[in-house]
Amino acid sequence: MTPLSSSDLLEDEDGVDYVDPGQRRPRRLTDRRLHKPKVDKWTARFSLTERPNPERDVHELILSHGLDVTSEERAYLLEQLSPFHGAKLITSVLRRVKGGKEANVYCCAAHPATGLDLIAAKVYRPREFRNLKNDSQYRQGRPLLTANGQAVSPKDWRLMKAIAGKSRKGLQATQASWVAYEFQTMKRLHDAGADVPRPIRNSEHAILMEYFGDVALAAPTLNLIALEPDEAPALFQRLLRNVELILGQHVIHGDLSAYNVLYVDGAIKIIDLPQIVDPRTNPDARAIFNRDMERVCQYFARFGVQANPRAIAHDYWKRYMTTNGEIHA
Repeated sequence: MTPLSSSDLLEDEDGVDYVDPGQRRPRRLTDRRLHKPKVDKWTARFSLTERPNPERDVHELILSHGLDVTSEERAYLLEQLSPFHGAKLITSVLRRVKGGKEANVYCCAAHPATGLDLIAAKVYRPREFRNLKNDSQYRQGRPLLTANGQAVSPKDWRLMKAIAGKSRKGLQATQASWVAYEFQTMKRLHDAGADVPRPIRNSEHAILMEYFGDVALAAPTLNLIALEPDEAPALFQRLLRNVELILGQHVIHGDLSAYNVLYVDGAIKIIDLPQIVDPRTNPDARAIFNRDMERVCQYFARFGVQANPRAIAHDYWKRYMTTNGEIHA
């Protein structure tokens, strides 16, 4: 196509009839071009939580249109969470509320049969399954568990060889055990009265548990909260009571800090428990416990709570371990 020259444009201009802009006929806008007001937060929340038509997609897990995931993530979520849909526990995945090094946490719409509105789904990432790092310290003294919490016999030499050789089968077994420990520990601690989410169901790569917050805003972790001066001491004592209770169950969190404690309406919920250690069998338990207490005290010191983490750790260790003759201070 030959471009027009400037002379051509000038010649054509003589034959153009100009219309005064004030006399132009108003152009009719189609509906799609009409301005639409911004959606308020309540309408947006309703669109997120809107349940699918029960006569449509009833046999499939629904991923919300507001869920920002890649096609690979979408396929993985459907693979891992669809069994929970089939068990009538969740109906749809609404949004991701937390991302971590090993797993993501999603807010899900609960099935009416559960009597709940929302459920949290913690889904471990597939990449982390292929290369879980720095977990050997926590796994010392822990028997291997199946997804249903049963200990694997050390006489299963084929599986033990696969684990030692870090084959695909061995890594899958190690990863399933990692997830099972979190679920089984959460269940045991919740039954004992600890401030942890109520566990609902687990699989080899995912855990369903109690959800705190609403669709638009999940309960934040303590590291995001600026506590009031009169609030910090009470929460600190509450957390110490949980540490005492948990230790009484022969459990050490292993990664306890403000990043792994939810702030829920002035109360707390301890989360992220896959790396728990048993102080009766793990030779590094004392050092891990000391580290947990140091991190907790460091956070509350920002709000005027003065405490000696070493003294607290020593006192708890002595009171709950040495009295049974299991661990020596």
